[in-house]
Amino acid sequence: MLVGSGTAVVAATSTGTSTAASVSAQSTAADRPGTDLARQLQAGILAMPDLRHPRHLTRADVTAARPNAAAAGTPATSPPTTAECRKTYQAPCFSGLQLAHAYRADAAHRAGLTGRGVTVVLPTIWGSDRLAEDLALYSRQYHLPAPNIEVHHYGKIPPMPAPDDPMAPARYEYAEETTLDATAIHSIAPDARIVVLATNGQGDETYGPYPAILAAMRSYTQAHPGVIFSHSYGSLETGTPNAVWNTLDRSLAQISRLGATMVVSNGDTGDTDGQSADPVVPWPASSPHVTAVAGTGVHLDDNGNRLSPDTVWSDTHGLGVATGGGLSAIFGRPTYQDQVKGQVGNHRATSDFAMNADVDSRIIVRSTYNVLGGTISNTGGWYRIAGTSEAAPLTAGLLALVRQAAGQPLGNINPALYALAAEPARAKAAGLLDVTSGCNAVAGNPGYCARTGWDIVSGNGTAGDTRRLVPALALASRHRR
Repeated sequence: MLVGSGTAVVAATSTGTSTAASVSAQSTAADRPGTDLARQLQAGILAMPDLRHPRHLTRADVTAARPNAAAAGTPATSPPTTAECRKTYQAPCFSGLQLAHAYRADAAHRAGLTGRGVTVVLPTIWGSDRLAEDLALYSRQYHLPAPNIEVHHYGKIPPMPAPDDPMAPARYEYAEETTLDATAIHSIAPDARIVVLATNGQGDETYGPYPAILAAMRSYTQAHPGVIFSHSYGSLETGTPNAVWNTLDRSLAQISRLGATMVVSNGDTGDTDGQSADPVVPWPASSPHVTAVAGTGVHLDDNGNRLSPDTVWSDTHGLGVATGGGLSAIFGRPTYQDQVKGQVGNHRATSDFAMNADVDSRIIVRSTYNVLGGTISNTGGWYRIAGTSEAAPLTAGLLALVRQAAGQPLGNINPALYALAAEPARAKAAGLLDVTSGCNAVAGNPGYCARTGWDIVSGNGTAGDTRRLVPALALASRHRR
């Protein structure tokens, strides 16, 4: 996730600003080797700096990740198999096709639910000028339909820099993030149209680049009602006046009222910013108008069949990386979370749903641009990537199938999702899988642990059987609108 912790947050821990007014590659003390950004790169997580604070990815971060380069990725000319990953990295990796099988999205595809007629939108900074080529290569490799991609530019987007340019680490990371997002969506909803809204990172000292991103989202939604947005960025709630977040969140509320569905990754450093043990969550995951997606680990055989229940993505390697999930200090408990008020109190909790993100079950991505594995490269390769930046677009792909089945805009899907989960027997029959083990503790912060039913680290659970879950959510959404 593009955020100081691996999701893209306003301290978006995903984009940063060299001055508060624009995104740049400026280095700060927090960006020196060995910090949270370098550790996340070591773990194969695209840890983009905060959209509002100057914590951009730097060459020093990438270099610091080099000692653990093999853990993140190598510029292979062909994708590794799951067996090869197990042997080489002591952990499996999976194609989007294998994940689609694990979630039984392939069964939904055979039933005609492929995302046809649905648009999934990626609002981002800069994007990738090689996205169409990379996703086409991926699709041919795994025998997926040719991708349907549109790119809309908002403001002047500079050409991609050479690898030795000071801006290369930040630009390449955003490009690789965009490619990851599109890959995950296309794997679950192969016939959905993918639209990239690429802004140029310009903003002001108060709001950073968010107004431009939100304006692009609002404009696109007005012209195309019922789209699904997938966000893999954000900004930490701390260090910014509440009034700023409230102003930005009113824009999300307006977009939601226009019928859009917004899916957001909830962070990659537990309930922290990746540097201190203090609890903090990112916005927009903390917004009541979005579906905040937590990270799980899937345990599959080489064909993508589940071997054991999914678990919460936990910091099993001591790198300080784990799924997000915590309580907002800004936004109150939304009505749809009233049924779990015993756990959340008066706060908005930042996990509604969960999908694969674990460093021990990474997704394989084809990308021209790369910052993982201790290198800054534009020569192209196959990489293994983890983080809630994967979980959010996987969820967006699933919701594209729901949108197709519903035949109408979904809007905020959370009321329907929580209503379905409120009846455990009905939820289980509908293919909603409860995640009951794992915690998001990181050094110095105890985090939260999974439990039976809804919890702060996995929300209402994950997709156990997409073929059943899609029509159930479609029906629930029609009843809630």
